[in-house]
Amino acid sequence: MTRISRYLLRELLVPLGVWVAFMFLLLFVMQFLRGTDVLLGSSVTVMDLGRLVAYLTPHFLMTALPVAFLLAILLGLGRMGEDRELTALQALGVGPLRLVAAPLGVAVAISALMLLLTSTAQPWGLTGVKLLVSEVIRKNVVGDVKPGTFYEDLSDLTLYAEQVSTENGKWTNVLLHDDRESSSPMLVLAHAGQVGTSSRGEVLRFALENGEVHRSVRESKDYSIIHFDGAEISVGVGASMGKRGRFTSSKEELTPGELLQAAEEARARGENPRMTLMALHSRLGGSLAPIAFALLGTPLAIGRRQAGRAWGYLLTLGGYVLYYLLSRAFEQLGQQGRLPVVLAGQLANVVFMLVGAVALYRVSRTGTLR
Repeated sequence: MTRISRYLLRELLVPLGVWVAFMFLLLFVMQFLRGTDVLLGSSVTVMDLGRLVAYLTPHFLMTALPVAFLLAILLGLGRMGEDRELTALQALGVGPLRLVAAPLGVAVAISALMLLLTSTAQPWGLTGVKLLVSEVIRKNVVGDVKPGTFYEDLSDLTLYAEQVSTENGKWTNVLLHDDRESSSPMLVLAHAGQVGTSSRGEVLRFALENGEVHRSVRESKDYSIIHFDGAEISVGVGASMGKRGRFTSSKEELTPGELLQAAEEARARGENPRMTLMALHSRLGGSLAPIAFALLGTPLAIGRRQAGRAWGYLLTLGGYVLYYLLSRAFEQLGQQGRLPVVLAGQLANVVFMLVGAVALYRVSRTGTLR
């Protein structure tokens, strides 16, 4: 590796590390604020928050790495242009094609890391988040349901227990009002009850004993009462958190192999697997975004006469927003069958690479983008 390459790498890697850390912190705070109703419950421990950070780290890195890398290119090389270091390098015969080698090498390494994360750590982490959140919800329900007090922190559910055992968490004389179906709300009265979760943590289960169910239909005068010796009411974790508190989507929790298997199962059922395959190729396309950013960002940084941090921030924001809009537009076309899913997943990268190639050619010929 030449001294120039090492110098360029240092100019890229230092701001890359700083901006990855900043973006990670920003994303975590934003996600944390979405789930404060759950994560700030009385039963949440520091260990729970540590596990949450560990589970969400791969997911946040998948978002932070491309943005931080584009910003590092524009600020790092832009700083060199502002200090006339690029002019000095060009006077020594170092052309734009040599300058793009270092960012492209870093981009390939980042893309390889992102492919590894999206295939292993990200699905593992998002699955762990679902299990952790369901566990925290269960502990909050157990810890926050106080004797003689209505508990209303679950979406569309109200709980009441006359007595709560501190030893086994069992409730006595339980009232549960379920308003998830607004047209036919349900009132459950039971002599005893307890809350648990499913084996995969996706569902809260309220096990009730010796009670009755009252259900009415608001559009009519129908009213029914059902007596039971034992009953179980299941509540999905996503539903119990409400829309603002959801952390993941189901497809993000699947590995590429599991997505391919889901597509094959959809074909076997006679269904169209396009949605599942589009999710797979969108993730692969996002993993290769740093390469497209390197090919576009480098000529933008070295070919502009205007430099400065404000310009770098603005160009990074605009570039990433444009990339996101293109990705979503092509993804929609792929889901609708107007584009092959393989092409739809990579087309945003192809557009950025082509624009970057044109910009690099203009910089090589004239020294600027003009």
